[in-house]
Amino acid sequence: MSLPSSWMSILAELRLDAVVAQRVSTIEAELAAREAAGSVVLPASIDRYRALDLVSPADVRVCIAGQDPYHGISTVADGRQVAEAMGLSFSVPQGVRIPPSLRNIYKELAADLGGEVRSSGDLTGWAQQGVLLLNTILSVEKDKPKSHHKLGWDLVTGALLRALSTTQSGIVFVLWGKPAQALGEHIVGNGHTVIQSSHPSPIGGACNKGFFGSRPFSRANQALVQAGRSPISW
Repeated sequence: MSLPSSWMSILAELRLDAVVAQRVSTIEAELAAREAAGSVVLPASIDRYRALDLVSPADVRVCIAGQDPYHGISTVADGRQVAEAMGLSFSVPQGVRIPPSLRNIYKELAADLGGEVRSSGDLTGWAQQGVLLLNTILSVEKDKPKSHHKLGWDLVTGALLRALSTTQSGIVFVLWGKPAQALGEHIVGNGHTVIQSSHPSPIGGACNKGFFGSRPFSRANQALVQAGRSPISW
């Protein structure tokens, strides 16, 4: 598995393509070895770079940075076992119970823009409008949160954000929580907007310390309109 060509192209503009390609190759080899030894790696390899597959750099309007993928597997209505991670930050496949963080995101969305709290956790529709749903870490071992934090994914995603923010303009970056805000150190130049708050996770009450009431969706759309770009239909 490798990064999509459109993303490799912007990395090449900053001469980051070789080092990122080498790091991805090293990580993929490590993941293959772990799977051969019996580990279950999530999301499935075909979905690992889905955030990048769905949105090319030129089409990114908003970037919502996550942490690492969901590490669970759920049983859906027809009895199938489905990985919760699908390669898009905060998103889960249709039919999978909405996780607590996404439930809080939906509550804030309803409070911000009106409407009902959503019943599906699949955010593919956002990605198709140019919302880059990029986790900082792109893999995890089943039932072991943060198990792949030391594989070097942060170099890859940091380089991607640096290349994106350098080569494109007018993007809204939404950074929830300290890990995402640390990733924000790679955002440079070109009139971007950065919206920050605490993480939507209910763990430790973090969502009560700045997430609720932060209105990220209306603020993102306002910034897009001011930059002469179309708003997102959240």
